Amino acid sequence: MAKKSKIVQQKRGLHPAQLISLGYLAAVIVGTILLLLPVSKKGEGSATFIDALFTTVSAVCVTGLSTVDVANYWTPLGHLFILGLIAIGGFGIMTFATLVGVLFADKISLRSRLNTASEARLGGLSNVRSVLRKIFTVVFLVESSVALFIAVHLMLAKGYSIGDALWHGFFHAISAFNNAGFALYSDNLISFDDDPFVLMPINLAIILGGLGFPVIFEIGRRIVSAIKEREFRYVHFAHHWSLHTRIVVWATAVLIFGGWVYLGAIEWNNPGTLRPMTFGEKLLNSFTLSIMPRTAGFNSVDMAALHPSSLLGMDVMMFIGAGSAGTGGGIKVTTAAVLIFIVWAEIRGETAVNVGQRRLPRSIQREALTIISLAFTAVIVATIIIRLITDFTLDQVIFEVISAFATVGLSTGITAALGVPSQVILIILMFLGRIGPMAIAIALAKKQSTKHYEYAQERPIIG
Repeated sequence: MAKKSKIVQQKRGLHPAQLISLGYLAAVIVGTILLLLPVSKKGEGSATFIDALFTTVSAVCVTGLSTVDVANYWTPLGHLFILGLIAIGGFGIMTFATLVGVLFADKISLRSRLNTASEARLGGLSNVRSVLRKIFTVVFLVESSVALFIAVHLMLAKGYSIGDALWHGFFHAISAFNNAGFALYSDNLISFDDDPFVLMPINLAIILGGLGFPVIFEIGRRIVSAIKEREFRYVHFAHHWSLHTRIVVWATAVLIFGGWVYLGAIEWNNPGTLRPMTFGEKLLNSFTLSIMPRTAGFNSVDMAALHPSSLLGMDVMMFIGAGSAGTGGGIKVTTAAVLIFIVWAEIRGETAVNVGQRRLPRSIQREALTIISLAFTAVIVATIIIRLITDFTLDQVIFEVISAFATVGLSTGITAALGVPSQVILIILMFLGRIGPMAIAIALAKKQSTKHYEYAQERPIIG
């Protein structure tokens, strides 16, 4: 009896990170089964297991990499399955489940609140219900607005029927806001490289999804407050932003505009990318090129034709990724910023890491260093293995590995030719990148040990 009670207690004691991992794993299993159905694939027979599994993991983990031509390999029903997996994966398995419970059962358990708080990086438990409703509202408004804008443009300028325009509009809007990168065209978005009415709405959706819901909520509150008080000065609007919002907004701006200048300068006269375009098209596509490494995965130029220096710069941008508690991947801009603050404080000889009249807790510093170390290790190990078992160049392999781990979806075109062993490695990387190295480490840990003593200090020689 005591043994049974202990087992029940262990089952009830599952950490939220473990439940989140199991939730994503369940979605992968269900999605793979759906894509293995003959009705999901065009032509006779069903998809191969590796193609169905890879596409499912890529959709659930909102990556965008694919071993097949998404547009021509899957049927409209298969595309619908993929879109559903993107929506569930981007919104979050536990967040989605809790939202369904709130909307239909109008009750929410403490366990569900803990799971959602862990996945969405919420500050407390009392506001989960309202936060979920706000998330759903933001998702609905952004995706619907972008979808309708693109749909109207496709009807008026491209001659699409109403049904086709709406379907393409909603598919790409949902894929963009969730930073998934799946497209219904064989060349992704290259055929729209001269169309700002398609590229810019998608870019906007990607940026909003990558900021993270906490940042969107705070900026929204500030805007409402400024309108009510009729005070629109920058100091009043942004001076009291939280440290998290300030870091995410400024880091996002630096990465986007810095990447725009960097990639535009390198690719401006590249005959395989920007050179044949007009001046305005060059600006549009270099800007789009700087947006996509924010873990979006769409491309309006031929990625295989990019200069190696561009690929290296995009490697860094992809590894950093987007904001926390959003739909993007990577180690997150806040994590990278914390590392920079730590280095700067150490260079200046300061005993504490201070940012904007705020002191960073040591626990946050350790968490940032742990995430970066685990992510870097995963990328290096995967790169070495794939490089050993394939004939592709090092810059191609690194780009593919970081794209998978950071759930970006950009590729130089080697995904389908990598071979099953390498594709399985990318599947593992996508899953790790979506769940997060820290969450995986917590999920695998049996228990946390607390020591009630400390050893004597001794300093090794550094440098």
